[in-house]
This record gives sequence, structure tokens and C-alpha cells, in this order.
Amino acid sequence: MRGRSIFFAAAVLWICTGMSPMATVMKAQQDSVPDKVLELNRRGEWGQAARLAQAFLISSNPKSLMQRCQTYYGLAYAQTRLSRREEAQETLAIYEKECGRLAGDGSIKREVTRLRAELNAPPAPPNTEDDFWQAVNPAALGINVKVLELHGDLCTRTGADACFVVYKGKVVQERYYRSYKAPIMAMSSTKSITGILVGMLIEDGKIKSLDEPVCSYIKEWCAGQKGKVTLRHLLTMTSGLPRMFSEGLSSVGDKNTFVINLNPTVEPGTVWAYSNEGVQLLSPILDQAAGEPIQDYARKRLFEPLGMRGTRLHLDEKGHAWTHADMETTPRDFARIGLLMMNKGIWQGKRIVSESWVKQLTTPSQTLNPSYGLLWWLFDDPKGYAALGHLDTNLYVFPEKELIVVRMQAKPLAQQQPYEVEALSIFKQLTQK
Repeated sequence: MRGRSIFFAAAVLWICTGMSPMATVMKAQQDSVPDKVLELNRRGEWGQAARLAQAFLISSNPKSLMQRCQTYYGLAYAQTRLSRREEAQETLAIYEKECGRLAGDGSIKREVTRLRAELNAPPAPPNTEDDFWQAVNPAALGINVKVLELHGDLCTRTGADACFVVYKGKVVQERYYRSYKAPIMAMSSTKSITGILVGMLIEDGKIKSLDEPVCSYIKEWCAGQKGKVTLRHLLTMTSGLPRMFSEGLSSVGDKNTFVINLNPTVEPGTVWAYSNEGVQLLSPILDQAAGEPIQDYARKRLFEPLGMRGTRLHLDEKGHAWTHADMETTPRDFARIGLLMMNKGIWQGKRIVSESWVKQLTTPSQTLNPSYGLLWWLFDDPKGYAALGHLDTNLYVFPEKELIVVRMQAKPLAQQQPYEVEALSIFKQLTQK
């Protein structure tokens, strides 16, 4: 088909310009090379794209400025995907010199701007202790490379500090930006980790059941409406505590004392209200249940077995663990939680948390908000679940697609753009499943 299109283009040029058939064929072939380079890039065949672009640029055949500029971009893109960052920077420098004032095709200029932003970001930070995650060519696994690039663009545009995508247990996208510093706070995604810890304590026989009253652990919660609140209420956001903003935990040093002194404003179990304070109330409860600070239990029973060496629960000024937010971690560590959940609680052949608890975490926990499990958010399209935090600091798990996505961000942009709605659409298109 390509041969036919070239000769058709030659015929048109011959009629319109009077050029000889051979000359017009050569010109049509020249015109097709930049498009071919871009097509190879879209298919993930970056090595072939780079070779074709370089051969085209050094050939003695005449080329228009637009042809050269399109090919420079295609070459820089391929070099970037091949991790030849210095070569890509040099190619973009040539593009700037020759094509900086190019009028016309604004789409190429926009793509160059995006590519430059990616190249100006630091590469993935060296992690000599983490050889667990292995990167592969996404196209080799059947990933839609073009759609994957759209996700990378979305991460850039929305101000992410890092994005990390795993498909079939292999890394298919890993991006870090200049703003990234490790460890990075997991924001309210930490709540979902707390949910895992509760189940582990139940399995260890340290908590009897989710229907135990909070009163069993905190004497201040034994009277009135407080006495009706159970652990289940805290894990389902139905404790009767209202949603609080600036008047809540953010301005408090001793967080556990603060939440112990709160009171429900409605009957427990009657209203769903997102409550940082309700989840932080689990901190003193889990300390008592574990018989040690919950941060120590989490390290020994969860983080260390998963190889999460860069992760710990954040502490307040009194040394209490934040169970509602700000676990200190890295994208690579956080993705291990996603793999644990996808594997129904098993890590490298060892049972870490029960399959039944993973199912409870990721099943609608009440009828007031069917999209909420036990401190995990649920999705139908695509089907999966997530730990969600401020600024779209999120961990997504889509078991049927064998897809795990981590996006993290520490500080807001001046004009923060939404991520999730567009990201969910991208996730649906990434794989054939």
C-alpha cells in the first residue's frame, strides 16, 4: 500500500508541476520518511526509528526544512525512549538551531516542548538496593505505546513528581521530575495501608473482629454515641464524625489526643462522611492491639517482608503514627503494595495478608457509599480499586488488566489540573484486556 501511495503522489506532482516521474517518485519517498519515523515510534520500534532518521538526515538527497525538523523530533523521541538522553539532548539542540523559528506545524513544536520537559527532568533515581522491578519495552507486552505516552503527558501536565506503571509485573513507564525528592508522602493513600494493617492484626489474633467497639481500646469512647462506634465504622467512614477541614488534624501537633477528644455529630452507621480524624483514631487503637507502636509492627510485618526499605509511617510530635496520611515512601515501594493486593495477599510465595481480607478491603463495605470498601476506593470502569490521596497521590490496581499505576505529587501547582478522570480513560485503552 505504501508503494502505491508513493506512486500516486508522484503522478499528482507530475501533473501539477511537470516534474519527471523518477524525480516525483524520489520526492514522494523523501516525504514519507519523517512519517515512517513517527509511525515506528508509535509502535515502540525505537531502534529502527532512530536508524531510519539518522540515515535520512545524513543522506545527500535534498530535504525541505519541514522534513528535517520532523525527523529531528522523531530521532530525539526515539533516543529518549532508548535511554540515550545525551544524544537526545544534542538532537534537540540541533532542532532548536535549525527549526526554532519554523512557522506552520504547531503540533511538532508542542511535542518537542513535552519531550524537552521530560529530558530536563532527572532520570529515575539510582536505587542500588532495588533490583526487584524490571523494565521492559511496553510494545513487547502488547501495551498501546501511543496511549502510554498520553499517560506520561498527563503526568507532566498535571504536575506529578513521579509516575510508575507496571504491567504483568514489569515496569512499562517510570518518570521522575525535578521536583521529586525521596521519600515522598503518600498523602491519604496511607489510609489504605492502615486498612491492610487492621486485617493483619485480626489474623494475628490481636483484634477480635471489626465489630469490636472502640471502647475496648479507648476508655474515653465508652459513653453516649461514642460507645456505639465500632472499628468497622472507622474503616467505612460511618463513625458519625463529620468531615473536617482546616479545623481538623492539619493544624494539630498531638494528633491522637485531638481525635480521642472528638465527638460524633450523628448516629454511627447512618451517614458516610470522609474523615481523616476517624482513621487517625485507629492509631492509638492499633498501638494497643499490636502491643507496640503500630509503626514498628508495620515495619516488621508489612514493609520489611515486601522489601519496602524506603518506607515508614509518618510520626507526629509525640511519636504517634499518622494512620490517616503521609506514609513516607517511594513510587517503587508503593507499587509493591499494589502487587501484594493484586496477588491476593501473597508476596513471592509467602502469605502476608489473607485473601479473604484483601477481598473485604476491596468490596463495597456499606450501602451509603458503594464505591468505598474498607479504606480502599472501588472502580467499575475499568474494574479495580485504589488508594487515593491529596493531589492525586494515588495507587491504582486493576487485577483483570494486570495493571498497577502509582502517581505521586508533593505540592500543588499554581493552577492544579485534575488527573483521575482522564487517567481512567487512558487505563481502559492501555491494554487489550
